[in-house]
Amino acid sequence: MSLPNIPNITPIIDISREDALNMLIASIAMEEMGLAHIINAEGEKIQYVLSSEINRSASIHDIKNINQGVDRIIRDVTKLQMLLQEKLESVMILSEKKPECSCKPKPSPQPPPPVCYPACTLIGCGSGCVNNKSDEFCGFTASVESSICTNLEDSISFSLEYRLSRKQEGICRPKLAIMMAIPESIEISCTNKVRPCNISNDFDMLIMKGQGVMSIREADNTISQCTVSFKLTVWDTECKQKFQMVISSKNPEFNHDSGIVLVSSGNLEIKSIPRKRHPLF
Repeated sequence: MSLPNIPNITPIIDISREDALNMLIASIAMEEMGLAHIINAEGEKIQYVLSSEINRSASIHDIKNINQGVDRIIRDVTKLQMLLQEKLESVMILSEKKPECSCKPKPSPQPPPPVCYPACTLIGCGSGCVNNKSDEFCGFTASVESSICTNLEDSISFSLEYRLSRKQEGICRPKLAIMMAIPESIEISCTNKVRPCNISNDFDMLIMKGQGVMSIREADNTISQCTVSFKLTVWDTECKQKFQMVISSKNPEFNHDSGIVLVSSGNLEIKSIPRKRHPLF
């Protein structure tokens, strides 16, 4: 006669509440099986004594003693079954109770960090003559065009285009250079000072820097491109606008410094970005 075994458990016991309740129910079932084996053995004992084919020498006195022994065993088994019944009811009550949650409440999601926008931006377009004699584009017309746009999520982005061109007699397609800034790389900073003329803008100096792609078309219509870094400085002082564009690259052919360019045409303007709202200007 053999009994089922509880699954092997190491000395370091790490079980959940549900597993513990299941093991208690399994232990009750195993004890019931053991009692069933005992009752079956006592029944076989009586059958053996009463069998006329196996043993004819048993007296009435022997049979009476065996019957009394079986009676004591059955009484003890009945007591154990009553204890097992109470044990099972206690386990069922525990299984119906929901365990108290000992875990920590999940923290509420943090709001996304506020998006920081510059205090000002550059709006419009302006052009003037490059007067830096050390630059190969000296005498060319430098044009700056900048804008700002918003999307449905009320976020803003900036765009910047810088162009170098010059009209030459007898040349149908003269040399031309265009630099388009990458919007995601644009960084803007601005300062304000006391200006002699009464201008409504809050700022009189703006620095816009970042990365972009520059294309140069030669007079023979050959085109070359390169990724560049740029720094545009704009001044709005003395009732005039000036700017300087400095472009640097690993390829010396694309290096450029316009020098101080006086805006002779256009509507280039430094504008403030409201802190609460930032609609299109």
